Amino acid sequence: MSDIGFGVIGLGRMGTLHAQHLGGMITGGRLVAGAVDPRDLEGLRARQDFAYPVVGSVEELLANPEVEAVVIASPTSVHDEHIRLAAAQRMPIFCEKPLADSVARAAAAVQGVEQTGVPFQIGFHRRFDEGYARARDHIQEGQIGEPELFRGITADHIPPFEYLRTSGGLFWDLGVHDFDAARFLMDDDVVAVHAAGAIKVEPRLAEIRDIDYGVTTLRFRKGSLGVVQNSWRAPWGCEIRAEVCGSKGRVVTEQDERVFTRLYTEEGIIGERHQRFLERFREAYRRELQAFVDAVHSGVAPSPGPQDGLKAIQVSEAATVSSRENRWVDIDP
Repeated sequence: MSDIGFGVIGLGRMGTLHAQHLGGMITGGRLVAGAVDPRDLEGLRARQDFAYPVVGSVEELLANPEVEAVVIASPTSVHDEHIRLAAAQRMPIFCEKPLADSVARAAAAVQGVEQTGVPFQIGFHRRFDEGYARARDHIQEGQIGEPELFRGITADHIPPFEYLRTSGGLFWDLGVHDFDAARFLMDDDVVAVHAAGAIKVEPRLAEIRDIDYGVTTLRFRKGSLGVVQNSWRAPWGCEIRAEVCGSKGRVVTEQDERVFTRLYTEEGIIGERHQRFLERFREAYRRELQAFVDAVHSGVAPSPGPQDGLKAIQVSEAATVSSRENRWVDIDP
């Protein structure tokens, strides 16, 4: 079995992480080259720690005969364009979330992928986190009975405002992970949402109709409910949590401790928390890419697939509309 040669489109925070993993931590896959915006090309080439070829054109990257598959980690606004280009070359595609910056463009991207039949995986890394995966197993085994309520929390440090301008908004950039986790753990689709939002951290978000705090109520097809809390403020450390309550019990997954040691004194309990999501989920990011490579080699459909990506951002879009219009929003199946 020869290694699959990968090109990485976009070398920001996530693209660089995936490139590092493909540089020697993924069995059956290898890094060939990266592609960035031409304006960033010279700066990257000048860096002392950059050890692989980088080009300033996605088309040039895809024309490289050694590139057999791609990781798309470019800005959200061009995900669908890069999906289309790679699908036209019949290349397997691993794409960071979300699929696109609108439901319409995401649906078109999904249609293109499904028409060409190329292997495709969306980057919902929480499915590959040991805690989330074990919680899913407990639920599937019936240990909590019938799932009745999902609770999800993601609180993180706010990114730069220029990033937020093109991120799609709180429910697209942050909440989408909880919406997918809800579908994954409940094994059910969300059919309606009601959301509320507030600006408490970055006043300039009002300029782009965004928020930094959001609470979303979910209704599932089978009748269960869910609550998702998102915020761009976490001075206590990055907090990511999921809980499912069932007819016979509940399951909770969270990992607050960065180091699994607590100091108990008369002043209280002292420990070290995760401060960034990258350190919290570093192994999950590696596992999701390994799973994609394994699926391509074995000829099975990667998961989560394009429909999972589409359904998650349908919830994100509905939550955005709901928070602006203060009403329940149904999700068109």
